[in-house]
Amino acid sequence: MGNITSLSMEYSKVNTEDLWKNLLSDASKNQNYYKDIFLVLVFAIIAGTLAKIPNFFGLTMDDLAYFKNLSFFILPVTAIYFGITRKIDKKIVTYVASVFLISLVIVNLYPSYSPNHTEVLTALHLPLLLWLVTGIAYTGKKWKEYKDRMNFLRLTGESIIYGSLIVLGTMVLVGFTAMIFETISIDISDGVISNIGIFGGTTAFMLTIYLVEKKKSVVENFAPILAKIFSPLFLITMIIFLIVMVYTGSNPSEDRNFLIAFDVMLVLVLGLVIYTISARDMNNRINIFDYINAALIITAIILDVVALSAIINRLTEYGISPNKLAALGENILLLVNLTGLLWYYGKYFKGKIQFKKIEIFQTKYLTFYGIWFSTVVFIFPVLFRFQ
Repeated sequence: MGNITSLSMEYSKVNTEDLWKNLLSDASKNQNYYKDIFLVLVFAIIAGTLAKIPNFFGLTMDDLAYFKNLSFFILPVTAIYFGITRKIDKKIVTYVASVFLISLVIVNLYPSYSPNHTEVLTALHLPLLLWLVTGIAYTGKKWKEYKDRMNFLRLTGESIIYGSLIVLGTMVLVGFTAMIFETISIDISDGVISNIGIFGGTTAFMLTIYLVEKKKSVVENFAPILAKIFSPLFLITMIIFLIVMVYTGSNPSEDRNFLIAFDVMLVLVLGLVIYTISARDMNNRINIFDYINAALIITAIILDVVALSAIINRLTEYGISPNKLAALGENILLLVNLTGLLWYYGKYFKGKIQFKKIEIFQTKYLTFYGIWFSTVVFIFPVLFRFQ
C-alpha cells in the first residue's frame, strides 16, 4: 500500500512538473509573439512617419520626387528589423545603413531637367537596388553564400504573395471606411489616402515580412502548388501570344507601349522561373515541372530576342535616349540570365550536375543586377545631363 501511495505521489509530482513546464513554455511563446507584433507595429509607425515628412515640404504622392524617395521610407526600417530579429552583426547593419544614407544624399542632390527621363528611371530602379541591399541585412555575414541568397529570393517571392493579399485587404478596408463616412455626408477621402493609406501600407509591408519569416511552414506548403499551377498557365499564354504575334505580323518596334509590355512579361516570367526554382525540393528527381520551367525559359528567350531586335531598331531610327538604353541593358541582362539558366538545366537533364548548380548560378547572377541598377541610378543622370 505504501509503495502504491509513493508511486502515486511521484506520478502526481511528475504531472505537476510537466504542467508547469507546458504553462511556462506557452507563456514564453505568447510573450515572444506579442513582442514580435509590437516590434512590427513600431517599425510600421516609424516608416509611416518618415513617409509623412515630405508632406511638410509640400510634396505629395503625386510628385515624382516623392515617388523617387519612396524606398527610403520603408526599406531602411526593414533592414533594421532584419538586423534585430535575425541578430545580424552590427558591422553589416552599419554597412547597409551607410549605403542607404549615401544613396539618399546622391539621388536628392542630383538635379532633374525636363523631360525628367533619368529621374523616372531612378525612381523605378532605386527600390530594386535598395531591396538587394536590404538582402544583405537579411543574410548577414553569409550574404555571399548561395543558400542564404536563395532564401532571400524565396522571401521575396513569398512576400509578393502574402503582400498582394494583405494589400487587397487594406484597399477594401480603406474603401469601406470612406464609403461608410460618405453615408453621413462626411468626405474623408483625402484623410484616408494620406493617413490610413500611408500607415496602412507600411503596416501591410512590415506585417508581410513578419508573416513570411515567422509562418514559413504555411507558405512552404502552398508555394510549390502555386508554382505548379501558374508555370503551365504562363507557358500556354506565352506560346499563344507568340503565335498570334507572328500571325498578325505585329512589330513591337513600332509601338513603345507594346515593347514595355514585352519587358514586363519577361520580368514576370523570370520571376516565376526563379520562384519555381526556390520552391523546389532539391532532393526530388527530375519531373514534368522541371521540363515546363525549361520550356518557359526557352519561350522567354525567344521573346527577349524579339524585344532586343525591336530596341535596336528604335535606337537606329530615333537615336539614343535614357529609356531606350536602359531597356537595352535590361534585355541583355535578362537574356544572359535566361540563357545561363537554360544551359544549366540542359546539363542537369543530362545528369552532369546537381540541381543546386542552377541555384548557385542564379544567386551569383544577382550581383550583375545590382551593378546595372546602380548604373541606371547613379551614372545615367550624369551621362544624360540629368534630363
